[in-house]
Amino acid sequence: MPRPEDLLRMAGVGRFQVMALLQAARHYRLRGDLEKAKSWGLNRAIFYAWAKHYGPRGWRRAARLEELLRRPSGAEEGRAGRCPEGMVEELGECVAIGPRGWYSIGGEEQTPRDFDREVASRASRVVPWDKAWQAALEYVSLFPEWVLRDPQRFYKLVYEPVRDTFFLQLLRGEKPRPPRSIMERLESLSKMEEKGRQMGLDAFLKKQKERQ
Repeated sequence: MPRPEDLLRMAGVGRFQVMALLQAARHYRLRGDLEKAKSWGLNRAIFYAWAKHYGPRGWRRAARLEELLRRPSGAEEGRAGRCPEGMVEELGECVAIGPRGWYSIGGEEQTPRDFDREVASRASRVVPWDKAWQAALEYVSLFPEWVLRDPQRFYKLVYEPVRDTFFLQLLRGEKPRPPRSIMERLESLSKMEEKGRQMGLDAFLKKQKERQ
């Protein structure tokens, strides 16, 4: 019987499909539109595959984990004013929109049907598609929204840890999960952020009382 790694290779399932799947789940979690999520997932997978081989040198410097975690939430927001003409900001990145409303790259739109052909149909050769999609939704839901909205944090914290193991874990009957060290750090930062907001609120209420 073929090893899980061999099954994935024969089915044509690799990092490209993992990126497309997790990007689609990310978009769906934040926007709630399944068809647009499929277009986004395939679009981003194509873009990152292109950038890896043909993008400018140093285009995406390997950011350190601590650097990404310390960066203020919302640091990637507000890019719209910096996007080239004909592109719009979506989830911290500049993207083109085609005439039919789907995300576009290289003058071609990425449609939901394209996603089904390039991602869903290949994944379903090794695991039921519903199972893969549900696993992706559950996986991205483990991360706070401020991680999902930031493209670099998404790449480093969400995609990178499971890019070679996501489908392997499903084949073994396991649920894909991020490393415990990452989740513990995120939980700690979320608590600090909440405490900071609460301290700010307490200070505001105290000031209001003093003015009365």
